[in-house]
Amino acid sequence: MKTAKNRKQSTARLIAAGSENSADLRYACGFQPTDPVVLLHTARERHLVVPMLELGRARNEAPTATVHTPGDLGLSPSDRRSLAAWTVAITKKTKTQRVRVDSFFPAGIMRALEAANVRVEIADDALYPEREIKSAKEIEFIAQSQRAAAQAMRAAVEEIRAAHVNRAGELVSGKKTLSSERLRQLIQIVLLKNDCDGKETIAACGRHAADPHHRGEGPLRAGETIVLDIFPQHLKTGYWGDITRTVVKGPASAALKRLYRAVLNAQRVAREMIKPGIRADQVHQNVARTLSSAGYQTKMRDGVPVGFFHGTGHGVGLSIHENPRVALASDVLRVGHVVTVEPGLYYPELGGVRIEDTVAVTKSGAKILAACPYTFEIK
Repeated sequence: MKTAKNRKQSTARLIAAGSENSADLRYACGFQPTDPVVLLHTARERHLVVPMLELGRARNEAPTATVHTPGDLGLSPSDRRSLAAWTVAITKKTKTQRVRVDSFFPAGIMRALEAANVRVEIADDALYPEREIKSAKEIEFIAQSQRAAAQAMRAAVEEIRAAHVNRAGELVSGKKTLSSERLRQLIQIVLLKNDCDGKETIAACGRHAADPHHRGEGPLRAGETIVLDIFPQHLKTGYWGDITRTVVKGPASAALKRLYRAVLNAQRVAREMIKPGIRADQVHQNVARTLSSAGYQTKMRDGVPVGFFHGTGHGVGLSIHENPRVALASDVLRVGHVVTVEPGLYYPELGGVRIEDTVAVTKSGAKILAACPYTFEIK
């Protein structure tokens, strides 16, 4: 009789992925697809099904996998255009009767497998939980992206420093208004020069900065917080970095200075707590207490959350958000985890402040992967 552990080991992992959701695929076999592909990962073998156009590249990038095309599987011309048909065919070819998929697996393909008498199990959490612990090589890949992010951050801060303020209180660089959009363009240029892409960069000012995921739009203004959140993916390795700084052009008000000091202190508290064996929720709860003790309450106000209402951090790797989560979950931090540390405070009448570094968990604590100044007031 098979135990649950033995059944899990005998269950093949199955991925049907395109370029936008292929972190597990890249981890499992090294291939980054342009078009959707199928990977069947058994205890002993990896079988990758790709379009004919991807055959040569797949063989080069995924040397540990046996690469098939739909034609190799004996599919009819019409079925060669069906990802579900590819999936059923590769399970039949390998005599696979049980597969495990992630929670985002396409329902249509799942139904096709079940109709072919293949049992489909949905993973409780991650399909590749081993991705959590990074090797030294993976940590260096993340650090590479993080160094690019820090370089772009320094360039953005210098652009703000060089800007002058017009009569309307808007920042002007050269003869043009310095806007969120224009600053993101500058950041993207620096990232591309480092073989990275930062298509979702945040450069949010004032009330936009009080919304953690607002990318920012329109002119940047003096005397208001500007949240710069840069999280690039390296175009070759696929690994991400993540860094945030908050700045003010010109003198900051006393209220903004207090806000910034509170977040900077909370970020230091979190980094000093991070070490192997500590529960992530303990770090998060201590950050929340630190900010609350500084006088900043988290609550709903007129239907809008204010204060500190997101997690302290998240794992970083081949996905920008992955396990472990430094939040209310009781994940235990271990050597090889790479996480962000990013407390923030957000109040529409003041703006927002967030400070973020990406760190590796080592035997001695948290190691910042790329140094970047904690600049606030820019004269």
